[in-house]
Amino acid sequence: MSNNNHKTELTTLVINELMTDIDSKPLHPRNKLLVYSRYVLSKISWHFTIATLSKTWVIENIDPAVNQYIRKWLEIPISGALNTVFLTCNKCGKSIYPPLVKFIQCQTVLRKAIKLSPNQSINEL
Repeated sequence: MSNNNHKTELTTLVINELMTDIDSKPLHPRNKLLVYSRYVLSKISWHFTIATLSKTWVIENIDPAVNQYIRKWLEIPISGALNTVFLTCNKCGKSIYPPLVKFIQCQTVLRKAIKLSPNQSINEL
């Protein structure tokens, strides 16, 4: 699967399918955030690990779509900052990861797997 295929599948999966499905369900906003953090992020993490995507592409295409739904669910106005939502629970946040943080985590896992591989030719990459 090429990187362009991963990009189109990610945008359709996140924007058109998963987030729209969660939004259409009659759930409490807290439960919608739980579904997002436990299901959506795990679905897109495979693409983040396998495909060669840039950080800028994730910021421009995936983050705004997710932020739009989070704002809608929590009734945060456009002028409101989402920084407090993405804080950890011990800092009065919701402990929700934005897609960019998940992308960085997946890239770090990939680099560590390559570095610690028992195959010498993979280590030399």
